[in-house]
Amino acid sequence: MAPQTRPLIILSGIVLALSAAMSGAYLYFLAHAGNTFNDFFVFWAAARQLQQGTLPDVYNAFGFQTFMQSLTPETLTPHPFVYPPYTALLFWPFAVLPFHTGLLVWNGLSLLLYLLAVRHALRPQTAFAWAVLIAPATMVNLTFGQTGLLTSALTIFGFSLLNRRPAIAGCALGLLAIKPQLAFLPLLVLLTTRNRKAVTIAAITVSLMTAASLAVFGTEAWSAWLLSLDRFSGNLPDSSSHHQNGVTIYFALITLGTNRHVAMAGQVAVLAAVLWAVTRALRKTPNDPAATMAALISPLLATPYALIYDLPVLSVVCLMLIRERPGAGFSNCQLLAMTAAWCLPLVVFVARTQAGIVAPAVMATLFVLVLNTLRTNSKPRLEENPKNI
Repeated sequence: MAPQTRPLIILSGIVLALSAAMSGAYLYFLAHAGNTFNDFFVFWAAARQLQQGTLPDVYNAFGFQTFMQSLTPETLTPHPFVYPPYTALLFWPFAVLPFHTGLLVWNGLSLLLYLLAVRHALRPQTAFAWAVLIAPATMVNLTFGQTGLLTSALTIFGFSLLNRRPAIAGCALGLLAIKPQLAFLPLLVLLTTRNRKAVTIAAITVSLMTAASLAVFGTEAWSAWLLSLDRFSGNLPDSSSHHQNGVTIYFALITLGTNRHVAMAGQVAVLAAVLWAVTRALRKTPNDPAATMAALISPLLATPYALIYDLPVLSVVCLMLIRERPGAGFSNCQLLAMTAAWCLPLVVFVARTQAGIVAPAVMATLFVLVLNTLRTNSKPRLEENPKNI
């Protein structure tokens, strides 16, 4: 064993042990939790209400909250449904299933797609992919029944296939529009990298989803969604739960006391910088895995709205870094950055009110680490030949 690899092996063992402990805690929670409410309950309730009414009824926050409360004896905190109309089509089939069955199917399908995407990104060392099953970000998504595993899978497929299978990549990134805030930067990247085939397929995919939602729900649904989105975004700066679970530059600046307009201006500036860095990486070194890693992190740095369940892509980036440098070793700072990124959902829970500052700092550090890896990989290497020494 090379001396420089020992710290990585020891730290990896500790982190995986903690991840396994969290997985056990999650399974215990599923077996013994007294209540059943989680974020998937919101998706399932929206689908159930669509059986009895219209999508504008779902976007009526008070009416939807009343309907959700009628489905359970537990006292629920307000949780509006603010996904676009075509995303409602994704949840609609789950209305025919009981809640617990629907949650099991949702989690199972999301985890399967995520694992397939991770295995593809880590080829040929696909054995690494199994580690994500006990990653904290995975456990958070399974606990909440959230969309993070699905959106992460689409992001991974989109950027890892961008050069070899641009049509599939464009389709994946187009489907990512089920969460528009995460799709915005990837779709911009397709434009700035001038990948015409991927851009065309992504545009067709989004257009078909929009057309399907208009055919099923009508234009009124889109008008109702825009109104609900405006109300939701207006309340966002004062939401304590979003401050505790938010992971973006926007939330960081709000936490530091800036007003929402200054915070949004700061977020836009970061978006521009990240877009430039990722575009440059993908155009100069399109086949370098480090360029793909930078692209995977970029949506989380660029969006003003992302929460802890949007973080599974970071687990994959950590594994890709280890795959790319199996014998080269890492500095202490690099190991710390990778560990913090892998455990970021736990870090956010511990930081609580300061999570809005800690999370983007960790992601930005990992982003810089990846760009540094890209710079190192792009340097010409001397052949191991005495004539070159």
